[in-house]
Amino acid sequence: MKAMKISVKYSRIGIPFLFLVLFVFSCSSIDKKGGLVILSPHSVSSTIDLMDIIDTVMYVQFDDSVLLSGIGNLVLTDSFIIGTTNKYGILKFDIEGHFLNIIGGVGQGPEEYPSGAYNMAVDAQNGVVYAFISPDILLSYSLTGEFLQRVHVQMPEGVSGVQYPEIFQVQNGLLYFYYMNAGAIGEKPLYWMAMNKDGTLVRCRRGQKARTFFYSGVLLINNYISVNDSTMIYWDNFNDTIFHVTPSCERVAYFFDKGDFRLQETDDLSSLPEKRIRCSQIIDTKKNLLLVWNSKNKGEGLSYNLYCKDTGITYKLRDDMIYDERGNLSARYLRMSYAKLRGREYLVIQTKAYRVENISGALHRKLDADDLEGNPVLVLIRLKE
Repeated sequence: MKAMKISVKYSRIGIPFLFLVLFVFSCSSIDKKGGLVILSPHSVSSTIDLMDIIDTVMYVQFDDSVLLSGIGNLVLTDSFIIGTTNKYGILKFDIEGHFLNIIGGVGQGPEEYPSGAYNMAVDAQNGVVYAFISPDILLSYSLTGEFLQRVHVQMPEGVSGVQYPEIFQVQNGLLYFYYMNAGAIGEKPLYWMAMNKDGTLVRCRRGQKARTFFYSGVLLINNYISVNDSTMIYWDNFNDTIFHVTPSCERVAYFFDKGDFRLQETDDLSSLPEKRIRCSQIIDTKKNLLLVWNSKNKGEGLSYNLYCKDTGITYKLRDDMIYDERGNLSARYLRMSYAKLRGREYLVIQTKAYRVENISGALHRKLDADDLEGNPVLVLIRLKE
């Protein structure tokens, strides 16, 4: 492999130079002439609407077989939807939102998971649903809900206390756990780990020992589904480097620019300086990067940028973030995720049925007079090809 010249910058707790070079040489397919994209909240050329990248908007109304205040950890496939609830546990719906069955059950028994204290992943190809109970219990079920197996997972050495993964998912036959809760002074934060389905540890990734207390929200990870593989994108807001993680390789994906907007080890995240701006979400699509920047601590300072991969231009998305003009509906402040269904890319958000009842065709059943809010509705925002 020919050598590649890449300009790399590091913060004080960044990844050692030699370690990063090994990643680039072993995993990267970057053109020498192209280089890697450097991301900044300030590199904006013009302003566009969110609707400029949207093809169509579809709504999936969950039926009222079970009354839901919300549904989390959603996994969407071409034929079914699975999500978690505190009261009922893991629920399965068809792609139109009709309730099908409960997966396993909530409880304290050896075949059950505790309410609100588990993580869920789905192996759609093999028809298995996993529930992980921290610190080391892994349960598995069939898609029809029957219990299959209970195993103990092998945690990395030196990991103390209860570790709750922010995201738990199946990637090409391995179970991947991604963490945001980093740890205390002197500890090496756990970024991610990969397991075999029998619970044996395959590999893990940890940061350097923290010189200051690590705060939740500094380490961030997002779903990203590439064409041929299941991939995650993760970053540490104290570091310059953004990574893609696949079952075969962790590789450098992008860099953050240097500047006063970057977090410092000495910052108090409960009261950040005005000039600090941290990246709280990156959605990596075929054509664009959707970036969410947070200049305050509780979401008031959110701004949205769109980086176009074809032109290299960074746009600011208008603050109204309208995704459906029929109801003047906005995605601002709503958590967006990414899904690929039948070969098309979608942004996915969740709303209440009453918010869309005046949009023709959005709801396929009327709201109950005794439940004016209605069950949650998934919004599938299909992106232009």
